[in-house]
Amino acid sequence: MKYVYLIILFFCFLLPARATHIVGGEFQLTYLNGSSYELILNLYVDKRNGNPDAVDNSILVSLFTKDTNLRVLNLTMPLVRRLPVNYSYIACTNPELSTEKVVYRQILDLPANTYNNPGGYYVVHERCCRNNSIDNIIRPEDAGQTFYLEFPPVVQNATRFINSSPELFPPLSDYACVNDLFYYDFGGVDPDGDSLVYEMTTPFNGYSAPTPNDRVAPIASAAPYPLINWITGLSTANQIPGDPVATINRATGRFTVKPTLTGLFVFAVKCSEYRNRKKIGEVRRDFQLLVLNCPQNGSPAIQIRQPGQQTFYQEGDIIKISSNQARCLEIFSSDTDPDEVLTIEAKPVNFNLTDQIVALSTGKVNRNGNTDSIKTTACFPACLNSEGKVYLLDLIVRDDGCSLPKRDTVRVSFQIEPAPNVNPEITTTASTISFRPKLGDVLAFDVIGTDADKDLVSLSVSGVDFNVNTQPITFPANAAAGQVTSPFTWLIDCKATSQALYTLKFTATTLVCGKAITKDTFIEVRPDYLNNEPTITAALAGKNIDILFGTTFTDTIFGTDPDLDLIALAAEGEGFNLADVGMKFTPGSGNGNVKALFTWQPACEVISKNQYRVNFILNESTCQPFPPRTISVTFNITYEAPPTFIPANIFTPNNDGKNDAFELPTLPPDFCSSVFSRIRIYNRWGSLVYESEDRNFAWRGKDVTDGVYFYHIYYTDKKYTGTVTLVR
Repeated sequence: MKYVYLIILFFCFLLPARATHIVGGEFQLTYLNGSSYELILNLYVDKRNGNPDAVDNSILVSLFTKDTNLRVLNLTMPLVRRLPVNYSYIACTNPELSTEKVVYRQILDLPANTYNNPGGYYVVHERCCRNNSIDNIIRPEDAGQTFYLEFPPVVQNATRFINSSPELFPPLSDYACVNDLFYYDFGGVDPDGDSLVYEMTTPFNGYSAPTPNDRVAPIASAAPYPLINWITGLSTANQIPGDPVATINRATGRFTVKPTLTGLFVFAVKCSEYRNRKKIGEVRRDFQLLVLNCPQNGSPAIQIRQPGQQTFYQEGDIIKISSNQARCLEIFSSDTDPDEVLTIEAKPVNFNLTDQIVALSTGKVNRNGNTDSIKTTACFPACLNSEGKVYLLDLIVRDDGCSLPKRDTVRVSFQIEPAPNVNPEITTTASTISFRPKLGDVLAFDVIGTDADKDLVSLSVSGVDFNVNTQPITFPANAAAGQVTSPFTWLIDCKATSQALYTLKFTATTLVCGKAITKDTFIEVRPDYLNNEPTITAALAGKNIDILFGTTFTDTIFGTDPDLDLIALAAEGEGFNLADVGMKFTPGSGNGNVKALFTWQPACEVISKNQYRVNFILNESTCQPFPPRTISVTFNITYEAPPTFIPANIFTPNNDGKNDAFELPTLPPDFCSSVFSRIRIYNRWGSLVYESEDRNFAWRGKDVTDGVYFYHIYYTDKKYTGTVTLVR
């Protein structure tokens, strides 16, 4: 490792000549929500040699319209935090140099009804002056420095236009060595996914000038801003004397220069932001690069070859690796310097590779004056497959020299096939591939999946013509490397009888290179199940039966099932409840045979209609039952004709044993709601002479004279009247 003096590369601007503690800085504008944005200005200061009290507690920035340069806003930004800046390579750090990041922050409100100028806006901050030791511009001690950022309007085409500025490269703490290639990745990240384009540009000088009090920060002027003046022989395209001169990759932001002179040089980069191929923003930054005479540092070298080959790979050749070939490359790294630490890495160029493929990533060569090299291997993962395309891989070795490591790169072109793979196998311990189980049987066997490559193999089961989740099937989805076993069980219950044939598919699966490789085996299950139709019989089945009111009817209903399944008898009245009309039926059940007794003595409740239909039903309890079997009988209610009612109209209570009392043995009989209530007998003057509630009454005319008497006979629903003559 070579230790030399260091100074940082730094960003956009400096303070006045006496404020040389500021060595760089940058703006960043970030969208928050609604119309709120966060504006940040990062300043980088020399913590070791600068005056820490010279850091401002707040700064003043200005905002202008871009097309008219009209000042819209002056904004004060307070200091919010201070952070140390790390060096790119800690081993190259000089303890005399230390850089600190000073952050100023303010929330900026950009309402759509104000910040809608189609030309956009820019925010700026000016400070004087630059370091007077800068070697590539005229009178640097009088040259100002300008921080500058452009942003688009917040509304376009009547629609909210949300944008954040790109977050560019971090601050640098590196220096360059004369006649050595210096490189740094300045590429940024855009939060909105916009395209970024980088180019070299001449730094702004601005309008700030030296003042007696370097603590007074000027108010920024509007654009256009004057540029710094290059010394003779330098220009925008040649900002740092070099061979090659300083350049930056337009797409990646990678900055390179091979300086030919020592000194302190300022240079600038412009980053433009594009959306839908239209420029919407810009960030300008200038930097300082210190170029020193450094101790001689030899360059490392890297070579590769395929195992078993005697010659090394030549760039432009194509290595073809078949599925059965060794998938490794031998790497030889060397350096001319003694006790040199080398680091080897692999970077894919046109394909993705997340695996660490270099076996030994770092080591030391030329220990104790002995010349040697580091030998290691880069082995490709088994799944890598170029699919006939040519993949490019950079194998890079770097040393630990200062200011930046030197590198050597070999770009390998290769085509590669994935490593061979043996597909999984699947077997079972089942005694057959076609089962005919009966109801209540349990199918049980093991399923075994194997993989010769010892890959993780998993087992699963599915139904070709049914959903296994609808059946009482258990099959753990086990997985293991090389071999796995899972027990299969299936209780053949009623659910299984709903289908004549089931096809089970057992699958062994391995995951190879992100792709599922499967092997299947099949087993058929045909449940052995047959159901015969039950029957129901009765003597009264299908008949119309006349039943005399007041009498009792009885019959027995029988049910049979040839399979001896559980069967049950029930009875239902069509449009009425059996019990409501006095019908009695006790449901019965049994395996294979059942009988039940039906009885009926029509009661008064039946007189509302003369016909009743009763259905007797046989139900079967089994897996696939037949529809209920039914027989029916129709009952017609008949009634006996009542005797003729001829009341007596005379009686002779003379105790001769003949017709001595007034009696009515032929009274209409009681019938449901028509029931005898009482009899009352009146004389001709309307006086009650006799009353009885006994339908078998006998009036003997006691204490009354001969003559004609009037009687009223009361029923619950009617009344009879007449006369009777009493003669002694």
